[in-house]
Amino acid sequence: VMGGFSKQRPLPEVDPLNFASRVRTPTLLLNGRYGFYFPEDTTQIPMFRLFALPDDQKRRVVYDTGHTIPRAELIRESFAWLDRYLGPVR
Repeated sequence: VMGGFSKQRPLPEVDPLNFASRVRTPTLLLNGRYGFYFPEDTTQIPMFRLFALPDDQKRRVVYDTGHTIPRAELIRESFAWLDRYLGPVR
């Protein structure tokens, strides 16, 4: 939720840029289009593109919000994603 590359340059050993291409777990990324901390074009999209996953194992959902996601949508999308990969709760 609200992921992206930081605008500040971290040390190489903890730089998310070095780890994004190693992501192999199905990944759901929920973002606000107008997020001030993780701007869409410069932080969100580059991170999503670097995930080392087939397109059917990664999903990015963008909301017309800032640095928050509507709670009902966050729950709906998260549960749907978890149901897909872990199975529905019985």
